Amino acid sequence: MIETNLINFSSLDRDPTSDRRNELMRSVAALFAVTSEKCSHEEIEIYDQVLGRLADMVEVEARAYASAKIAPLRRAPENTVRRFARDDIRVAGPVLGLSPVLNDVDLLAIADGFGRDHLAAMAGRANLSEEVTDLIIERGDPDVRRTIAANTGATISACALQVLVDQALADVATATALGNRPDTPDGVIADLVQRASAEVRRAFMARGLDKDAEVIAGASKVAHERMSNSYWIGLYDFETAWARLLQLGGSKNMSEALLVRFAMEDRFPEAVAAFALITSISLEEAKHWLVRADTDPFLTVAKAYGFRYQTIQALLKVGPWKHRLGNDARTAALNTYLTLDARVARDKFASYMQTRRVG
Repeated sequence: MIETNLINFSSLDRDPTSDRRNELMRSVAALFAVTSEKCSHEEIEIYDQVLGRLADMVEVEARAYASAKIAPLRRAPENTVRRFARDDIRVAGPVLGLSPVLNDVDLLAIADGFGRDHLAAMAGRANLSEEVTDLIIERGDPDVRRTIAANTGATISACALQVLVDQALADVATATALGNRPDTPDGVIADLVQRASAEVRRAFMARGLDKDAEVIAGASKVAHERMSNSYWIGLYDFETAWARLLQLGGSKNMSEALLVRFAMEDRFPEAVAAFALITSISLEEAKHWLVRADTDPFLTVAKAYGFRYQTIQALLKVGPWKHRLGNDARTAALNTYLTLDARVARDKFASYMQTRRVG
């Protein structure tokens, strides 16, 4: 564990060479990378402060090293990650491509405010919501769009798909990528075969309609992983969010308005923790119920507590549900909520809680 008062920042600042600062940055980042899962919320905040101060004092190579170390971590210093994401692309690249700490609010701001290199780094993320994907396609160049086309974790809207199809008409790589996507509609494939250039048609017929077995196997594996609740749960740091809300007073200071704010800001771990505190279920129950494709348990609890329709609408667009639920599934869930009898929901939830206490 590292304490801020053990580092003499004034002395570091006066050092005429950067070697000592750079080495300290590397050491702190490496230490955090191997201890992050064991750190408390308070310890992560201390690391965040130290790394943030060092980031202002070190060269880009040291920041890039630190970024690569913390980028894949589920539990990472949030302020430092967000600072790195807006840095030189050598620093920003790792966190933009990998960090689960960055949410849609962060990604949209960066996609709107930074250039091609930052867009390219984001385009390969394991999961991209429709809104972020749309903006990357809108602002990106052909290479960025090729990356999106090949990224099966990117949710592509109908409008964005049309942009990719237009590029694919004369671009073999984009056409091949669209042909290998498991979610590309058959009608789009048929349209490409008919309208594309001769070169694209040859490549597309060879790889799009007679797909490589290894490509299919890889796509199937990704699709299977995304069907797993554990896959989505593993992306988020619920423990830190829980500790943070407990510090703010726990259930006595939770409200539906705060829950909606977390949802609107795409702060999924905080939304899950707040939902658990408001409804008196465990964090473990909440995180499982708010990632699963079957939304019935969540809807039952929400109805039992009388959450507003708008709250449910916001929560169904946050975290994994913005990836796992299509528009039809989201609409069906909202209709279910509207028609669900509150008394039946309360009885069902009370029965569940009683069973849990007896068990």
